[in-house]
Amino acid sequence: MIEAVRRTGIEHPWEHQARAAAHALDGDSVIIATGTASGKSLSYLVPVLSTLLDGSEAPNGRGATALYLAPTKALAADQRRAVAGLAAPLGTAVRPAVFDGDTPVEEREWVRLYANYVLTNPDMLHRSLLPGHARWSSFLRALRYVVIDECHTYRGVFGSHVAQVLRRLRRVSARYGAEPVFLLASATAAAPGEGAARLTGIRPVEITEDTSPRGETVFALWEPPLTEYEGERGAPVRRTATAEAAELLTDLALDGVRTVAFVRSRRGAELISLIAQDRLAGIPAPRIPGAHPDTAPHPGPPPAPDPWAAHETDVIPPTGAAPDAGEEPRAVAGPGPGIAPGAVTGPGTGVRPDTGAEPGKGVRPDAGVEPDTGVEPDTGVEPGKGVGPDPGVPADTGVLTDIGVTTNIGVMTNIGVMTDTHVGSGSHAEPGTGVGSEGAPPTGATGPNLAGRGAPEGAVPGAGRRGGLSSRIAAYRGGYLPEERRALERALHSGELLGLAATNALELGIDISGLDAVLITGYPGTRASLWQQAGRAGRAGQGALVVLIARDEPLDTYLVHHPESIFATPVESTVLDPHNPYVLAPHLCAAAAEIPLTEADFDLFGPETGSLLRKLEERKLLRRRSTGWHWTRKERAADLTDIRGSGGRPVQVVEADTGRLLGTVDAAAAHTTVHEGAVHLHQGRTYVVRQLDLEDSAALVEEASPPWTTMARDTTSLAVLDTEAEVAWGQARLCFGSVEVTNQVVSYLRRRLITGEVLGESKLDLPPRTLRTRAVWWTVTEDQLDAARITPEILAGSLHAAEHAAIGILPLFATCDRWDIGGVSIALHPDTLLPTVFVYDGQPGGAGFAERAFHTARAWLTATRDAIAACECEAGCPSCIQSPKCGNANDPLHKRGAVRLLTELLRSAE
Repeated sequence: MIEAVRRTGIEHPWEHQARAAAHALDGDSVIIATGTASGKSLSYLVPVLSTLLDGSEAPNGRGATALYLAPTKALAADQRRAVAGLAAPLGTAVRPAVFDGDTPVEEREWVRLYANYVLTNPDMLHRSLLPGHARWSSFLRALRYVVIDECHTYRGVFGSHVAQVLRRLRRVSARYGAEPVFLLASATAAAPGEGAARLTGIRPVEITEDTSPRGETVFALWEPPLTEYEGERGAPVRRTATAEAAELLTDLALDGVRTVAFVRSRRGAELISLIAQDRLAGIPAPRIPGAHPDTAPHPGPPPAPDPWAAHETDVIPPTGAAPDAGEEPRAVAGPGPGIAPGAVTGPGTGVRPDTGAEPGKGVRPDAGVEPDTGVEPDTGVEPGKGVGPDPGVPADTGVLTDIGVTTNIGVMTNIGVMTDTHVGSGSHAEPGTGVGSEGAPPTGATGPNLAGRGAPEGAVPGAGRRGGLSSRIAAYRGGYLPEERRALERALHSGELLGLAATNALELGIDISGLDAVLITGYPGTRASLWQQAGRAGRAGQGALVVLIARDEPLDTYLVHHPESIFATPVESTVLDPHNPYVLAPHLCAAAAEIPLTEADFDLFGPETGSLLRKLEERKLLRRRSTGWHWTRKERAADLTDIRGSGGRPVQVVEADTGRLLGTVDAAAAHTTVHEGAVHLHQGRTYVVRQLDLEDSAALVEEASPPWTTMARDTTSLAVLDTEAEVAWGQARLCFGSVEVTNQVVSYLRRRLITGEVLGESKLDLPPRTLRTRAVWWTVTEDQLDAARITPEILAGSLHAAEHAAIGILPLFATCDRWDIGGVSIALHPDTLLPTVFVYDGQPGGAGFAERAFHTARAWLTATRDAIAACECEAGCPSCIQSPKCGNANDPLHKRGAVRLLTELLRSAE
């Protein structure tokens, strides 16, 4: 094993790698939480492959096995390539294989019987491996290690589901006499050991000191300039972050700088790619990679590629001199350290670049579609087969619903528009996401027609077909077919692509050699994600350029102008709640179907287990016998829940005239993104939805070129079910508890491209959807309103503005995304009988975000007030109180009233 590592050019590991490997070989579970490109993969591969090598001497050739879990298929495929490269000198002793929904049926049997390093994802573990554990008995009996890569991504409801899946894995492994060691790799995080313990149920050893070398990074904070356009209510509108990213990607491509532009939404990825392709179509393409020299980060001259810390090309500096080697560039905004020479700034930010900057966040009006994790929910279905790994998969039973660079950029028109929806009865709602496997939001901004700039077929899906450099620019997002994703990954890995607009599917540890720059289109929601994305450039100790382009949204604006709130703040801790009854109940059913549950399992699954088992008995989902609780129904228990919380099987987007499958949309996003009449953008082509069939989970589309975009409008109401905690802030009350949210998409707007002019509204007949979740809310009394000079005429607008800004700022305090949460404000709520503002989790049973808001309320609402007060606009704009997903067309809003109201509320809290 040591010789195999030396063949990669690594004579000595970094200290943190050696420590992690030593603990793993001693049988200790370990979490390695170090920076991007710090060689975390080597830390776990050395002990794992060494053990597999020893196990190959067993009579059956498989005396030891290991399981690798990745949150995305792309990462698993990339890791398989890295393992195969490292293990090549070992011959057949290490037999890695990917087992996911794209694995052909004929290959799955070989994987079960012969592979000793299986790379899969939590979805397949939940739906296939654990329910069919008897067929995996020889693999499970020899299971020595479970590797959980990018474990910081397992947060919220998804993380809670994965935590229970891992407990089920531990239980089934014990059935076969195995007690695997857990090896976790994470981006830098606060309290990584605690997060890993919540995830696995085992307290691991923490390895957090990063001893790998770091190249310099020029980090620019970029705030787009104001345009001559006016938004809703005459608000000033900034040039969109999407347009800025497209122009920067174009300029960087012209200079031969290999770049990935990260963007929050699927549509945004398509738009950035198309705009860049259009501008590069007439530019001759240079020769394909290999033009940049590689240098070695480790002692000795390693060959490329290095499977753990990819060797990158020298960065092409932007403008001016780069900071001196070995010195970190600094940022300053108000108080702070000195300014580095050669620093890069975006227009109007007043902020110098910083290697530790984490400015901005949010979802711009131009990105009114679902944020994208790039993760396809893995049902175990082989493409084209239409069936899972086991027959008899039923539809959703619904049985658990009641359980309790700087460049001179020319002016580009604003292609994004703001959502505009309506809520009746005098309430103002900002709907949550519902349940979405990729964080799908409730708003339905869907693609514009870009004059047929797209490209249909070709070697690289979505790459430009108009010649020149455009052929080396493409988009990467979730919803593509498996073969399209694999082709894009190969093209990026080989260097065939020069620029890529991607959703955060590529945020994770995929080996992308030679990247010089990263563009981050809007704050990605968490500091961990920001540094993970920024770390994709300059890997292996090379210099890099990172530009964070702020969206016209409260948190982005706040952080660009208050970078000290990032520099002095550690990376967030992971928020998840494995004991959420909505999460735990279906996993108890699945566990009982695997092996009957007994009281001895209570400690493993948590304190709620006993009471939930009684409820499951009452609902006749489980039956208690002398040997324990049994699953007795015909349905597969694993199908009771989708661990990514998509709320049902994905909706297939089908071309009506040909029957060709274009891609998929999450069930929770279907009402807002593929409703009848919606404009849908896919790989550069524009389609209009002819029909949405919810029963068959299909949206029929036809190619068209309408001169508009579409925006869904919905209504939301909220009822308080239970108040679990309450704190008096003078006469005001801060509360946390359970609520029921009802949301219905009622119509959609057609808005002209470029100007955003409303062309008309069409009614929709879609069923309402109900969500039982957790919320934080606060009330104020009439005396407090008088003290804040809030008259009845401005009360609704003041509450509404405070609600919007609070939602926009909360991701600074919880590991959530704006689209993970929703809100409602009302001048007189029927349950509180007072003016009330609610902020709720957009997941059934809650995700822990509202609870975090409750416990950090004073700091959260103080930052909210400061963000509104600091904004230079007169009456409100997207940078402070306007929301891209407002359910009431951002009307009414009263900026000054919101500041006075929050000031009075916080005064009472002192």
